[in-house]
Parts: sequence; C-alpha cells; structure tokens
Amino acid sequence: MPELAYLNGELTELNDTVVSINDRAFLFGDGVYEAVRSYQGRLFGVDEHVARLVRSAAAIDLKLPADAAAFKELVGTVHRKSEISDALVYIQVSRGAEPRNHLFSLDLDPAVLITVRHLPDYLFSDHLEPLTAITVHDGRWDMCHIKSTSLLANILAKHKAREAGVDEAVFVRSDGVVTEAYASNVFMVRDGNVLTHPADNRVLGGITRRFVLDLCPRLGLKAFERRFTREDMLSADEVFVTNSVHEIRPVVQVDGRQISDGEPGRVTVRLLHAYRTLTVDPEGA
Repeated sequence: MPELAYLNGELTELNDTVVSINDRAFLFGDGVYEAVRSYQGRLFGVDEHVARLVRSAAAIDLKLPADAAAFKELVGTVHRKSEISDALVYIQVSRGAEPRNHLFSLDLDPAVLITVRHLPDYLFSDHLEPLTAITVHDGRWDMCHIKSTSLLANILAKHKAREAGVDEAVFVRSDGVVTEAYASNVFMVRDGNVLTHPADNRVLGGITRRFVLDLCPRLGLKAFERRFTREDMLSADEVFVTNSVHEIRPVVQVDGRQISDGEPGRVTVRLLHAYRTLTVDPEGA
C-alpha cells in the first residue's frame, strides 16, 4: 500500500509530489494544517479537525477552496484510496504560490496538500512508555490558537529537548504559567482533579485535549481549564501530554525532577484506556 499525496487535484505516490518553490507556506510559513489519525480504516475526530482548519484559515484571512463538508469528503476519499488502515493523514492549505512578496495577492488560489502515511510501529505498542521533559521559555506570538505552519519556535524547543537528552519540551511563559508542549497539550493531576491551560490565544486547543476533557466526567473525574505554574506542575501527582498522533503520554520527569513516584499515574492510565476505546467504538467509551 503506497503512501499517497494529493496536491491541488492530483493524486500521486508521496515521493513523486512536487511543491512550487513560490508556495507561500514554503517561503513564509503562510498556511494552516491539521493531522488526523485513522484507526482500523476510520478517521478519528475528522469533523473536529476540519472545523479547526476552517477556524485557523479564517483567523489569517485565508479563503479555503471548499466548505467543511467538502473538505471532509476530500480527506476521506484520499484516505480510502491509500488503503492504509492505520494512517497519519496530514492536511495543509497554503495561501498559494506566487513570486516572493510579503503582501499577498487577494485573488491567489490556495494550495491544498493532503498526505497519507503509515504510522510508525512504536505507536502500536501496548507498553505505556513514560516521557521525560524540560521546560523552555514561551516567547511565541499571541495567536497560538491558529494551527499555523509557522513552527520555528516549536522546532527549536524540540531541539533543546534533544540536546538535554529528554523527550519533551514544555513551554513556560515569563510569569511562570505552563502553556503547552512543543506539539502537545499539557495536563496535570492533583488530588484527583485534572487541569489544563484554557484554550485561549496562548495555546492550540487540541482535538485530543477536548476528547480528554469530555471523558473525565464519564470516569468520575473533575476537569478544569485553569492556568497552573511550573512549580504546580513539578509538585503534581501526575503530568501527561496529549495529541492526535501520540494520544496520551505520561510525563514522569521535568527539568530533572521526578513527578510523584516517577511512574505513569492511575488517572493517566484510565484516561488512555478510555480514549483508546473511544477511537474504535465512540459509543462504548
């Protein structure tokens, strides 16, 4: 089953796809994107992902070439043609291609890219691999709610984590408030309560984040969208991160300090099991 790419109406094998050097996503990061995971041939959360794509595009005044329903149908068609049952489907819309100019043409046709790739093998493991992390200064812009292709700060944060020999980088603002990780939302658990930063302009409101918050009351857990600090996080009972590809991952060490007993916490494990049930049986979670 080949990995596929759809670009502006043309479907090819992934490595045969060519993007213009004048594409504004390439030149300026002028575009928006989403990443959807499929489980057993079913795209999970695709409605929510497409809705967020529409919101991100509107926030940067990028006119999509189709409405949400048509976009969802297109993504589903490309995924089905790949015949990859468990896949990562990446969707990117750039403002289009034209000679480099900061001021874009108002009649520019957007460029739509959809790729379908196999998931890496480690994502199928039943072993819950805990993560270690460092904190990094959050000096990003105040429009983080837009899922923009401009990700230099996130790339550098991940690089710092690699240099430190850890898995994850968690952004902390100058006032000490934890916002999110380089590609995930951050949660902490204290006294059985689940907390995460509000979905405002300082974070990207993750799709998995939303599902986790919705799962909490089903499991008898209280969940709060509330700011917390680095010191709060370091003294938490549990810390975990969420995104659509890696689902829910426990964090057991931050800045060299062990979180609680250094093992994946009970609440984290319960939420992961409930989430995985939801991905294959939305009615049974």
